[in-house]
Amino acid sequence: MTDQTSNPSRRAALAGAGFAALASQALPGQALAQTAPAGDLKTALAPATRRAAQGRFADKVVLVTGATSGIGRATARAFALEGARVMFCGRRAGLGSELEREIRSLGGEARFHQADVRSEEQVAALVAACVSAFGGLDIAFNNAGVAGRAGDFGPDFDWAVHNDIMATNLEAVVRCLNHEVPALVARGGGAIINTASVMGYVGSGPVMSYALSKAGVLSLTRSAALQLAARNIRVNAVSPGPIDTPMMGGGAAQASGARTPAGRAGQPEEVARAVMFLASSEASYITGEELKVDGGVRA
Repeated sequence: MTDQTSNPSRRAALAGAGFAALASQALPGQALAQTAPAGDLKTALAPATRRAAQGRFADKVVLVTGATSGIGRATARAFALEGARVMFCGRRAGLGSELEREIRSLGGEARFHQADVRSEEQVAALVAACVSAFGGLDIAFNNAGVAGRAGDFGPDFDWAVHNDIMATNLEAVVRCLNHEVPALVARGGGAIINTASVMGYVGSGPVMSYALSKAGVLSLTRSAALQLAARNIRVNAVSPGPIDTPMMGGGAAQASGARTPAGRAGQPEEVARAVMFLASSEASYITGEELKVDGGVRA
């Protein structure tokens, strides 16, 4: 069977189908929103163009997985421009090196480490590289993920696609946690944020494996929070709705976003802000929670 997760346009179509179905369920009988919210959204979400002299995360070390595009890219950039020293990974070396150069040109401190989170050895090397480069770890954002469709149950069910989604979206988060926790404990604690999805709260025919993997991330987040609270580590998740990223595709994201109460797709920077809140001291008494960034879909 063909691995449909390797085709960007196919991934976008599948993700869009899943979110469109969810938005349709969430808004029975409501017409599509015709306009975006008032105000200049583009200006409001414009990323910083220079590192803050005294950012919220000055002297903090942040690790971001799946950061060569989309939500991970926006979040790595945002942390770096708020003073953090950022180690980030992805499978695409060209995009990773490009982001590293961009952050440094803006005065931020970041290093790209090529890694596939499905590999135990590569995750171990990633965390070790972070500790070696920056002296420890304070915040981890486990964001790497893929979309895809394994098909309907029966003889044509594509186990290769299903297993890849589960290995990337769920098992890799367990793997990352296992290597991140000792580094966080060595610094006296810290914060972990995992990327789930609003698809993790519902069933989905079109993208069953993706929804299953994200439901697993939500459960894992709660379990990890209970286990790690005594070690001064907070564990939370963000659950994005339709976000305008390469994985989802601009057209699919906009079509799905139009069916949300907000009337538009979200931007990666909006998810990045939620991640940064959960990582900050402002969220010091929040653990085991899921922050939905979905334009009201699950309301």
